[in-house]
Amino acid sequence: MRKTTRYHSDRFRLNNQLMWPVLGVVFLSPFAFGSTKPSFWLLWSVLLSLCGTILFARMALSGARFRIAPRNLMGLFGLFAVLGIYMAFQALPLGSLAPSVSTVADPTARIALNTISLTPHDTILALTRWANYGLLFFLVLQMTSNPQRARVFINLVYWAIVIHAVVGLLFLLQFGDTILGIPKWKYFGSAMGGFINRNSYATFLAFGSVIGINLMIERMTETNPGKGDSSLFSRYLGKGGVVIIGLGWIVLVMTLIATNSRMGVFAACCGMIASVLMALAKRTAGTNRIVIWTFLLLIPAIVGLGIIGYGTTFIERVGDVDAAADVRMQLYQQVVTMIETRPFLGFGGNSFEYAYPLFHQAPVSVDLVWDKAHSTYLALWAEYGLVFGSIPMLIVATILFQLGAAYLKVPGQDMLLRSGIGIILVGAVHSLVDFSLEIEAVTFAFVVIVATAWARRFELGNTGDRGAA
Repeated sequence: MRKTTRYHSDRFRLNNQLMWPVLGVVFLSPFAFGSTKPSFWLLWSVLLSLCGTILFARMALSGARFRIAPRNLMGLFGLFAVLGIYMAFQALPLGSLAPSVSTVADPTARIALNTISLTPHDTILALTRWANYGLLFFLVLQMTSNPQRARVFINLVYWAIVIHAVVGLLFLLQFGDTILGIPKWKYFGSAMGGFINRNSYATFLAFGSVIGINLMIERMTETNPGKGDSSLFSRYLGKGGVVIIGLGWIVLVMTLIATNSRMGVFAACCGMIASVLMALAKRTAGTNRIVIWTFLLLIPAIVGLGIIGYGTTFIERVGDVDAAADVRMQLYQQVVTMIETRPFLGFGGNSFEYAYPLFHQAPVSVDLVWDKAHSTYLALWAEYGLVFGSIPMLIVATILFQLGAAYLKVPGQDMLLRSGIGIILVGAVHSLVDFSLEIEAVTFAFVVIVATAWARRFELGNTGDRGAA
């Protein structure tokens, strides 16, 4: 009995300690231009690998068991490993397996390659990022398998995103419309925080807005809001009260509108409204449905006020949506042609920037550099083929299904499950027409939130709420 207690104590301390460096990566990575450069990919890889090494080494030395054992993750991580292996396969000298390619400028000229990937070194970097996401998911699973720690963690992630929203507004309105003091070269008049793309920043803020609405719903519907304080004060103005959370949420929504990202605002509204509807659909004892209906009305009201205050450019961009859609459809048609050229093998992980110029032609503008497909789904299929490129979607769809099933079964409301479902919806919607989840800082936030929700689902689905870990 003492031995088991010691194991649990070691594991508890270890998970508490590892929570902070993981939060540091999530918080700091957006400041590095969204971590779009290989140097930052490698930096976060080293830090996360160090965390993973410490976790496995200390668990082995103490003889403790993982709260969520790797053998219980074989389905998801099996799919994850298959894509990783295929990335490595694309970088091997097996170019004879892939058909040679030509350019639209000279269809008769054939380009032979030694590897399946057009840029094998970039594919290795893509593999590094992919491994990072898997390790981060596993680390967060272990840390958040304790329900109390999971709620502390998700609150800290929320306030980290709120801080980024405040920074974005300050540098837009008070510090000369710059990126952390650095002069902009595009997206003038749009809030960008530490990112170099307003749409990626918008997706990052949208994640925070979904967490915020779910935190407020939980606080307003919990049956025992305070210990020691009066229930009313604790619910509204106490530590973690609705008013405090709501102020952060309003800042997030205002900054989101100030990004002038049309799809970012739309995706955020989808995630928030879906969260409220899930709460309404769950008929549980003690739930104040009138309060939840209030949140459903609050979302369009605050978004509307934000558009009035900060949305002049946003409204102008909404008016240009038809023209923008025409440009995107022309781009997508050419990307589909890319996919048809190599439907099963793809052009290699992280190779779109170099492969697309082989297909780029009018009417898609030649005045711009199209280094992204502006649709993560098409980008995956272009880089990895239709089969392997669908694996990330299959993984996320599986998690979404499991979270939905857990939410239906769990007694009462569950903020973590709703947040996970809402964040997946935000990412899925915005990825239709943009590449936010191809930006590492955004993907880090996505992974930690979804992993926290999935850990909650795992606990509910397998063993219920167990003791501290």
